[in-house]
Amino acid sequence: AAAISALIMAIIPAHIMRSMGGGYDNECIAMTAMLMTFYFWVRPLRNERSWWIGVIAGLAYGYMVAAWGGFTCVINMVALHAAICAVKDTISNRYSPGLYKAYSLFFVIGTLLATRVPPVGLSPFKS
Repeated sequence: AAAISALIMAIIPAHIMRSMGGGYDNECIAMTAMLMTFYFWVRPLRNERSWWIGVIAGLAYGYMVAAWGGFTCVINMVALHAAICAVKDTISNRYSPGLYKAYSLFFVIGTLLATRVPPVGLSPFKS
């Protein structure tokens, strides 16, 4: 899992554009917050009772938005993953209320926190 994560982080355009040859400004904080967001997004999908962890994913996303300008990459990756999971559930004739609860909590809390960051404003709604 760590090797796959490192590969993904190496090819994410938002990360490549903002880092150069190992020199980072505030990306060390943002990478920690980004990985927290991804972890706490995937964690509630393990079983139906852990949907509430979507709240923690939303808080981690709000922290990431405050630390780094490449936040649209994260919200789009989580939305893409949620859409793929929903399509997979539809094809396999399963319904996962935990997925919808976790994504709703993540999106509402994360977007609410993101819009409170002054330079960001309402741009999360435009991604």
